[in-house]
Amino acid sequence: MKKILLAILLLALLAPAALALDMGGFRFGLKASPSLAWMRPETSGYERDGMRLGFSYGFMSDIELGDFYAFSTGLNINLIGGKLEYEDFRNDDRVLISPRNYNLQYLEIPLTLKMHTQEIGYLTYYGRFGFGAGMNLRSKAKDSYNNITEELDDIKGETRFLRISLIVGLGIEYSLGGSTALVGGLTFNNGFTNVLKGTNEALNRKPSALSNFLELTLGIMF
Repeated sequence: MKKILLAILLLALLAPAALALDMGGFRFGLKASPSLAWMRPETSGYERDGMRLGFSYGFMSDIELGDFYAFSTGLNINLIGGKLEYEDFRNDDRVLISPRNYNLQYLEIPLTLKMHTQEIGYLTYYGRFGFGAGMNLRSKAKDSYNNITEELDDIKGETRFLRISLIVGLGIEYSLGGSTALVGGLTFNNGFTNVLKGTNEALNRKPSALSNFLELTLGIMF
């Protein structure tokens, strides 16, 4: 099932890109973006306990649809997560995990509409809106309880494979000549699907939390 989902997402990315190449309206670039990431719990007994520094990097592409708008997509590696506080069992004892620091890695394909102005001087202003489809590559965590710190190198059994998000961004492009431009902006990636799974036996509840991050978008387009 995971391989099928990956194939569908890659097809959604490559099909319009191939069409754009044929039409001559394709731009591509690279990005490396620091971020602030957090998780918003939806389950009683779970509390948010701070943010963590994240990072994203990957490939960007714009497929021109008109004079002032484009289909903007790409392929990103998002290193995100957050901190949650809750009760759980450790060695048959009920303890307060304060906090669990989640370290989550996703391969994400953004599917967004990018609207931009005419070039003003050397600057072009843009806004982006759309969705992202992310597939979990790695899930790790660090638990703190009773003055003990425990490193957990693989908690993929406690996290879901697919993460769907809403993407909203604003930014500028600084022209270096021709179609080459430096890119800078802010992008909010708001997850709206639960990233956790399983059952918390101490609370007798299935945990639910949304994963969000705010990214400083830095890159170059060609």
